[in-house]
Amino acid sequence: MKGVLNEADMGRLKAYPPDDALEMLSADLALTMNIAAHLTQEAKRAGEMEKRHALELEKAKEGAVKACREKEQLLERYTREVRTWKKFMESDAGRAAFEEAINKFRGSEEFEELVLDRADGIYEQTVQDCRKILHGTGRVSEEDLLLLDPGLPLNFTRDGGIVGVGDAEDGADGDDPPPGLALYFSLYFALYAS
Repeated sequence: MKGVLNEADMGRLKAYPPDDALEMLSADLALTMNIAAHLTQEAKRAGEMEKRHALELEKAKEGAVKACREKEQLLERYTREVRTWKKFMESDAGRAAFEEAINKFRGSEEFEELVLDRADGIYEQTVQDCRKILHGTGRVSEEDLLLLDPGLPLNFTRDGGIVGVGDAEDGADGDDPPPGLALYFSLYFALYAS
């Protein structure tokens, strides 16, 4: 005990019988040992957590490096494919393949639907604009203007504007396209399909 306690503490312990002093010291010693055991376990858990976090961090770093490498490879591959594609498209075989694809698309139902959808939105306005221009010349009668599309109403204001533009399907019989629509499509194909 002399190595653990100083002279003043040894002097105070002389007042207690050895059994009492041993009992007091053993209670403090047991509490100290429990605290030391608990702190040892906590330190061990903290060390294990630190190792686990270090492993997870290392895996995350490897994943980030791998993702960067894959990104660089994909970018390089994309750049190479774009260069190859451009070279192919500049070649005779590329131009021929492109022309063939265009011709196939022009002959497809998708192309026809695309043209009809596009024309549907502008047909009525185009007919009315033509009527307005022709009416403005003063050389064409209103009856003749109706021939552009009998299914569309013909209403002009005093200043030559058109009033009450109706839907193109209002007066049409349903199956046959109006005569103006056939003219429009033939012009469209002549301009854009060649």
